[in-house]
Amino acid sequence: MQKSQFIIPLQAIQDSHASAVGAKARSLAKMSRLAFPVPAGFCITAAAYRRHLGNNDIMPRIQRALSKLGKTAPENKSAILCALRQAIVEPRISDAVGKEIALHYEALHATRVSVRSSATAEDLPDHSFAGLYETYLGISKLEGCIEAVKKCWASLWTERAYGYRQKNGFDHLAVNMAVIVQSLVEADASGVMFTADPASGRRGRIVIEACFGLGSTLVSGKVTPDRFVINKKTLKTVSRNVAEKRIECVPNESGSVKELTVRSDRGSTCSISSATTRNLANLAKRVEGEFGCPQDIEWAVRGRKIYLLQTRPITALPPEKSWQDRQIWCSIPAREVLPDVVTPIMLSVIQAFEDGLIGPAVRMLGFDDRDNRFHGLIAGRLYFNLSTWASVIRSLPRLRRYDFRKLAGSHRGLLEALETLENTDDDELPQVRFSRLQFIARSPLIIVGLLANTPGKGRSIIAKISSDTEKWTRVDLPNSSTEEIVKCCGDIITDFGRPVGHMRYMLTTFVILPILYIACGRWLCDDGSCTGRLLAGLGDTNDALAGLDLWRLAVAADTSPEVKDLILSNHDWRAIEPKLSQTDSGQEFLRSWRQFMDRHGHHCRAELELYNPRWVETPDYILKLVRGYIRQIGKTDPIQRYSTLAQERRQLEQQCRKKLRNPIKRAIFNFLLVRSQQGSIFRENVKSEVIKLLTVMRRMLLEIGRRLTEKGVLQHEDDIFFLRLEELDSIVRGKREFDINRVITARRAEYDKNKAIMPPDVVFGKYDPEKCIREVIDADVKMLTGLAVSPGVATGKARVILRTDNDEQVLAGEILVAPFTDPGWTPYFIPAAAIVMDQGGLLSHGSIVAREYGIPAVVNVGWATKIIKTGQTIRVDANQGLIRILR
Repeated sequence: MQKSQFIIPLQAIQDSHASAVGAKARSLAKMSRLAFPVPAGFCITAAAYRRHLGNNDIMPRIQRALSKLGKTAPENKSAILCALRQAIVEPRISDAVGKEIALHYEALHATRVSVRSSATAEDLPDHSFAGLYETYLGISKLEGCIEAVKKCWASLWTERAYGYRQKNGFDHLAVNMAVIVQSLVEADASGVMFTADPASGRRGRIVIEACFGLGSTLVSGKVTPDRFVINKKTLKTVSRNVAEKRIECVPNESGSVKELTVRSDRGSTCSISSATTRNLANLAKRVEGEFGCPQDIEWAVRGRKIYLLQTRPITALPPEKSWQDRQIWCSIPAREVLPDVVTPIMLSVIQAFEDGLIGPAVRMLGFDDRDNRFHGLIAGRLYFNLSTWASVIRSLPRLRRYDFRKLAGSHRGLLEALETLENTDDDELPQVRFSRLQFIARSPLIIVGLLANTPGKGRSIIAKISSDTEKWTRVDLPNSSTEEIVKCCGDIITDFGRPVGHMRYMLTTFVILPILYIACGRWLCDDGSCTGRLLAGLGDTNDALAGLDLWRLAVAADTSPEVKDLILSNHDWRAIEPKLSQTDSGQEFLRSWRQFMDRHGHHCRAELELYNPRWVETPDYILKLVRGYIRQIGKTDPIQRYSTLAQERRQLEQQCRKKLRNPIKRAIFNFLLVRSQQGSIFRENVKSEVIKLLTVMRRMLLEIGRRLTEKGVLQHEDDIFFLRLEELDSIVRGKREFDINRVITARRAEYDKNKAIMPPDVVFGKYDPEKCIREVIDADVKMLTGLAVSPGVATGKARVILRTDNDEQVLAGEILVAPFTDPGWTPYFIPAAAIVMDQGGLLSHGSIVAREYGIPAVVNVGWATKIIKTGQTIRVDANQGLIRILR
């Protein structure tokens, strides 16, 4: 076949032909030369298009049309462009061009062909003309092929093509049109694949989309394709979503394509096999390697044979997200114990906590926790890395199928995070090393350990921690050297991680309670209210007893007019205390006061933070609470209510046992009940003992701070909290290698800066307070939903309290609305009729104490503190997790 200026066989196209054949034809030719499976074909060059324009005097018409288009209103441009297309399609093609097309068409020996546009300005580095120009499939005759060629030429002048060139500053007259004619692959399946994820920009993934039949159904958007995400390095399928494909396109008898309805049983099956998916991904990887950049590739499969129909650069690929940008961070439940900005000294404790608690926990389950971050700081606050935890959960059998969204209540940030993680592929999460063999080998030991964790063992653990704390309490600080006190602080940090040695018992407290809920739901038809009442009035929870003991202080003061008058006076504790010691009733009250402080004085708001003063250091705060309680006496009686709750719980336990006639179920119920009850007590009490340990450490740190201030090393005693524990040793030994005051000044400035920032509960990627878009709150909503954690229904006035260190108090019968709760909030529970919280969970402090007190509670409501106003009447249905604003 002689050489022609109008037609070039695909395999003969070279880079020097770029201006004549366009990028599409050139890329097909390159794939063909590289032995990729490309259907045979030829290219009708741009010279044929120019000849057609010249032979039919169309170029002057184009120039006149362009002049008019520049001055015409948008609604009139369509008619001008339509006339231009007709002027191109109506004339006969020249004999010279027609004969050459016929010659090459016959040489293909194809039953059917496809005719594709290949504009000469197509797919420039920063622009892609994909989808702007026409493609015609299923053509079975030469006449139809020639007609399709003219229509491809005419597609240069559609509204979309003209508008795109106009918007991007292309010279309309400089763009020419070549046309590719190829043997049609009568595909069983076809689609597209991207050698980088076009949505996330990740270069390490291949995305394949597939449908039945020809690819026109996918391109037109008439069918949702099957979608596969492949790890480019390993060629393993990361995710696989099979869609319901209701139609497919196939060639028809008239030389075009038709749509057929796909049988429902076939439509829901996968359009390509796993082997085909892997082979496609391998081809995509090779194509990208040859072309040197991410590619958008069209393909078709006939039988077991794959054909590549087109490839073009992906020109609009977003920047690949960094590791930081892919992480999701959540302050729940960290905010329950550390709601504020964390001090440097506290970071030392947190590191010990991770090294001693989280590390052993994940290693026990067969994970290697190296190189994984389970927590981080955002605006100085502690956040957990949900992405890392999601990776851990997905590795565990069955657990990855659990719907964690039902634990999120209506907390929109948490719901969005969980939904995002649910749709996140495994390779996009932090890669945790998990040994299934180790997990299987250790599972029997874990199960035996859980069964062996008796309530008595829990009490012995608490006793041992209490003994250690008592040991540190007896340290003679005035007669100890500063170096010795610093060493004591380091040893306390070691003791802080000691509860971790009983990891299997601690896991019991988290595992057993949800199982009890499931058992009661299945065997006793419980909606959760019965289970909640089985955990009320247990009697030994230190934090719950703190509220009751505080009420007893108020009752004690109320029984003596002298004491009551002093307590209700406007004087502070420093003035009241010596006056109380002057009377017998006052001395009796002081003994009760000191007993309360000895037992509960280590608590405070955000009590895990060493920087925060304890109740024992802030007697005026406790005095304020006692005054408030005195005014509530006669309106409520929490002591009697608590006693009644305990009696009702015991009766309910008997009723549940009677309902369970099956002795095996009854035995399991008894086991779960006792372990859940004791587990709730253990969880709160072990935390209380740890806080006692930290309170001792705080006292030591203040002593070190006082001494260093006297020596002029520090400017203020509390500067000590802005140093890391590992820095103290070199400071007290005079071997410091940094400017202490400069470091502390910088850290305090950073601390104050972060205090002024309030990051959201859930953060996606890197947090930038300047760019953070606050969630829009519907302040007019009347119904809120959340996670029901303590059963019951209550109606009352709302009392919205954001912090426990202000002067606001909950009155008898009011409903406490809080952002979260920790032990510092317990006194506010005593007079409350119900609890509503923005955050929380089934095993959070507020949930456990609410169940212990028998107070209806709903958590994870999201923006309750922003929507509900103090004084509004609200109804809390903690059986259904609903809060209704009545007026």
